[in-house]
Amino acid sequence: MLRTLLSITLLSCLLGAMFGLSVAYGFLSSNAWKLEFETKSYPELAKKALERTTNSSAKAHIEETVCRFGIMDVKSTGSHDFFIQNIGTQDLILTLDQTTCSCLGIDITPSRVPPGATALCRLKYTAEQATVGKFSQGGVIRTNDPNNREIILSVEGIFTNPVVLSPSGIHLSRITAGTTRTATIRLYGFEDEPLQLSAPTWTDREHFDFQWESAEFTESEKKSSFFSAAKSVIEGTITIKQGLPLGSFQEWFQVKTNYSSQTSVNFLVSGQIVSGNVAISGQGYNRSTGIANLGQTVMGGSLSREISIQFSGASAPSASISVREVEPAWIRVELSEPKDVGPLLRIFSLTVEVPEDAPTGNYGYGGDGQQAQVMLETNNESMPVLKIPLQFAVEK
Repeated sequence: MLRTLLSITLLSCLLGAMFGLSVAYGFLSSNAWKLEFETKSYPELAKKALERTTNSSAKAHIEETVCRFGIMDVKSTGSHDFFIQNIGTQDLILTLDQTTCSCLGIDITPSRVPPGATALCRLKYTAEQATVGKFSQGGVIRTNDPNNREIILSVEGIFTNPVVLSPSGIHLSRITAGTTRTATIRLYGFEDEPLQLSAPTWTDREHFDFQWESAEFTESEKKSSFFSAAKSVIEGTITIKQGLPLGSFQEWFQVKTNYSSQTSVNFLVSGQIVSGNVAISGQGYNRSTGIANLGQTVMGGSLSREISIQFSGASAPSASISVREVEPAWIRVELSEPKDVGPLLRIFSLTVEVPEDAPTGNYGYGGDGQQAQVMLETNNESMPVLKIPLQFAVEK
């Protein structure tokens, strides 16, 4: 009897232990990832994940990785579809890592690709933030293919306007008073129809002229990745005639085209007229631009600067000067009596003052700023008019 009872007790213990072990095994198996996460360090987890990826049987296959779209108008958008096939035996996982520009996006459908299936990767690009010229951007797609961990998709081409100018504007520094200067500008047509120009407009017909004619592409243009894509070219010649006043100048030109996608083009011709016998200097005066920067003041405060005007040479002792025009009219100007420094140098001092009751705003800064300048008359035959552009601000 006692032997039977001991046998039953032993058997019950063995069965209980086996049941407990089976329950514990099931729990550990279903929650192994939690235990691993809680007990292992981050580097150990990363190493474990890398080992799993390395042992993956997913395999990515792609025929092309670069899209070359050729020529495309600025402000346009485009897209291209790339296809990534999974030729492995396990699911291929695709993840967009990064792109080189916010102007580029990549959509992946689906991101988990079964064996034998194909994912569509649509690359979308826009030139809204791009400038005219070569465009090259790309993105990186991460995979769990151990032999092809990243796939780089890229797009290349040229963004352009229908009409492109080279240079985009003309600046001619230090043109000697009493002389004539010419400059050229080339206009490239990128549409199939040859570019034609007509109806040019500009304000100062007395001192500027613009002529143009069809031209041939130069050897360097033919070899250029950008200009070689143009279909036609026109060369324009701008002439700056004698008689412009001393100081800086700006003249805007507009010309009509035969392209409906870009009916007109504009460009700026700027520069500075200088004289060997007349020189301007003073605090805030920039010789390279010919502009006198008076600085800034607040409403109710005054602002004044002194500008020196020097005549040199044999005609200096008889030089005279007077105020012709001031803009805005409320700017106060005063010319001093001439000061002779030796027999060949006469100096005038011009005081320019922004009064206390001047209205607020930016003056001479371009854009919405009001034009500000002082025009002076002289008895110098080569330089009868002096123009001094002003730049200043009145704040509240």
